[in-house]
Amino acid sequence: MSRREEIIQAATKLFAQKGYYATSMQEIAEQSGMAKGSIYNYFKSKEEIAVCIFRYHYEKLFRKMAEVNEDETLSPREKFEKQLSIQIEEFYRHKELVQMHMGEQAVKVNDEVHHLVFLIRAKTLNWYRQAIQDIYGERVKNFALDCATILNGMLKEYMFYMAIDQKELQVTKVAPFLLRRLDAIVESMTERESPLLTIEIMQDYLGVEKTNEQTKRQRIIDCIDEILETLEERDRNESDIIRSLEMLKQEFSQKEEARKFIVEALLLYLESLQVPLLRELKAAIQHYFRT
Repeated sequence: MSRREEIIQAATKLFAQKGYYATSMQEIAEQSGMAKGSIYNYFKSKEEIAVCIFRYHYEKLFRKMAEVNEDETLSPREKFEKQLSIQIEEFYRHKELVQMHMGEQAVKVNDEVHHLVFLIRAKTLNWYRQAIQDIYGERVKNFALDCATILNGMLKEYMFYMAIDQKELQVTKVAPFLLRRLDAIVESMTERESPLLTIEIMQDYLGVEKTNEQTKRQRIIDCIDEILETLEERDRNESDIIRSLEMLKQEFSQKEEARKFIVEALLLYLESLQVPLLRELKAAIQHYFRT
């Protein structure tokens, strides 16, 4: 685990326990086992730490979701159940994040965190919506957003019981249980009804899909930055690797579409050097070029 990750985990625990405003940079440094001055080598402010907490955990989660989506041996329902199970297990493993999120610490920090939480929620609802359409087909299309919202609400309540109330539930049973409830909800919807959530009402959330390419680019850049941080801590003399990673980062930082032949050549070179965390980077790049 890198120093940056240690700081993020320490801050998450403190924000969940004490609240964002009641936590000082000094306390975060002490929880991380480092001097206060050293923490500023990694983060400029407490606000930046708060932003990185949500970005770090959710990007990690969405990368895992994407990996499941690439498994062609699974049916749409099996994929979604597996993805929900991973989401529940990750949240259960990082209860502090759930406590911070559900305790509404996030929305009180600054506009950047507020916007990031909105994007995460929108992306989650869109992911649920698409999965529901893939499972149940055309008949549920008009109600897919309503079903996604209902599912999200049910899941959040069970997560509240586990993370906030400390109730001992069998984590592995939650996803299949909720999907069976979703079956009944979908079955109860008829053509005589109209959806509560229309495209017009939810256009802010659906508009997130328009920034899909930008999100994919940012995920790749974040992966590269994470590798660079790991290399810097391990060996600052890895000049060839660092130069190649910087070239790769430049490809995804420009306005034009990344040149696939250059990206593939750089990845091949990095693979020959056994660069750490390369699997995650390759998965993010494959996802970028696939759609």
